[in-house]
Amino acid sequence: RNYIYPHNPLINPSRAKLGCLPHLFVREGSGCCRTKESIPYLISARDQDLMHCKSLVEWGYFKDGPTYPGHIAISDYNQLPRFVKFKQAKLESFQFLRSQSKLVGRKLILNGLMERATFRGKADIMSSIDDYLNNFLEVASKFSWQKKQVEDGIQIARKFGDDFEFGRQFLSGSYSWDLKHVKTLGKIWENMPDVPEKILNGRSLQSAIDEGLIFEVNFHDHLKGVNDGGANSKLLTGAEQTWYVFLSDCLLFLDEDKLRPVVIRLEYRNGGDPPTFWMPPTEDTNNKASPEYLAWMLAKMYLKCSETQVMAICAHYTRGHALNEVFAVSLFRNLSSAHPIHRLLQPHLNGIIAINVQARNQLIKAFACFMSSGDDTRQLITNTFSIMKYQDLIIPDWFKNRGTSSVPGYYLCEDALELWDCLSQYVTEVVELTYDNDNEVKSDTELRDFCREITECGFKGFKDACGFPSKISNRSKLAEYLTVIIFNVSVYHASVNFQTIKYLGFSPAAPSVMTMRPPREGDVITLERILNSLPSKEI
Repeated sequence: RNYIYPHNPLINPSRAKLGCLPHLFVREGSGCCRTKESIPYLISARDQDLMHCKSLVEWGYFKDGPTYPGHIAISDYNQLPRFVKFKQAKLESFQFLRSQSKLVGRKLILNGLMERATFRGKADIMSSIDDYLNNFLEVASKFSWQKKQVEDGIQIARKFGDDFEFGRQFLSGSYSWDLKHVKTLGKIWENMPDVPEKILNGRSLQSAIDEGLIFEVNFHDHLKGVNDGGANSKLLTGAEQTWYVFLSDCLLFLDEDKLRPVVIRLEYRNGGDPPTFWMPPTEDTNNKASPEYLAWMLAKMYLKCSETQVMAICAHYTRGHALNEVFAVSLFRNLSSAHPIHRLLQPHLNGIIAINVQARNQLIKAFACFMSSGDDTRQLITNTFSIMKYQDLIIPDWFKNRGTSSVPGYYLCEDALELWDCLSQYVTEVVELTYDNDNEVKSDTELRDFCREITECGFKGFKDACGFPSKISNRSKLAEYLTVIIFNVSVYHASVNFQTIKYLGFSPAAPSVMTMRPPREGDVITLERILNSLPSKEI
């Protein structure tokens, strides 16, 4: 039952007269669509509440630069409406961790600045690959990283250089969503030299493709048009550096149910260099000092550097944060808090706007300082939304279309499909409880406005609104749409967020920057060349 306060329960225990304003209406706990409201006062109050929310949560856009999705217009966390801020305990915890990280980070940077001013004027280049492991442990200790994550990171470092481990990380690594089964080679591979049959266990490349044993990962579309970085290099290292951004792709071979890389394509388009193709050595594979082995190791580092840019900005921030803010802003503007769909989505989208406001002001700038693409993150974000389509967010279709639903050891795929099914069943039941038939979905004006603003305001400026539907007319499509939102904000975000220390802590396994341009065909690669290409100690 509904109650209006203040009221006298002795006179009328079930419903009081409105009396003088202000008054508080306490409605029953079950959710209700606007079309099913029967009390005129509730309908009016519901509409007024949404109008008030729209005045507090307005769409904002960047005026210049590459196209960026819609977001909340407020740029100061303290000015946000209370209902989109963090809960106080979470905010205090976040601020404490940030202050501790800032304190340690400032000490590290200040110590480095003092050391450079006193003793040297150039970056601190590591003298060996092992030095990176020691540096990882030193930083882990100073920042008090979790012991289990550090132990996992050590294991990754010890397996560094192993091709099967390199391939495994495209199945269950820090970013394992882009694997694709190759049926025919694309244009980017047109000028590739022949792959020695020894690398493919006695097969030609075409035979391996015909047998279904070749897969690929592509990072070139995400990185097109992204400028080189290094604006903060002098501050961090004491020396002016260019941090190179390049296009990278990889072919992988399924060798007895395990993936390993067989061709890496590198293209430094910013410098006008033609693509180069790199393959594992066919002779003296145990000689880790040979130029062929070192060249292959360096090519893998360049590929992993590209993956790091894509994982951090394209996958984590753009899809895991910026996309979810589009959903959150439209939610608070268009779905009343009494709407069952609001109640379904709000727990998942709670805090998204708050963390994104802080990310745009502080976090992205802080992390971008240490990335090759950090001076041009807006272009990366634009590229991501230009590539991404709504259909790609339907997880069973994503893996099916890429031909990777049954790859051995693809645990991310297996887990993602199971979790999608769980969420889909749950969401479908909520939708069927909310709407008796498809006509009720069509007539829900709040739901209509929610979907319309996502396409018209959230994806303003993007072709076809990234394929998102502007309206939904049946229960099945609505269940799919809501599952996409919940999966993206929960499962997908978790997959690209919680393994960074494990896979990115040991820098040679996932360099955030490369300080020398990609090698050219015919270059003789030495260990010194590799160390000069990798991030210096300060980075």
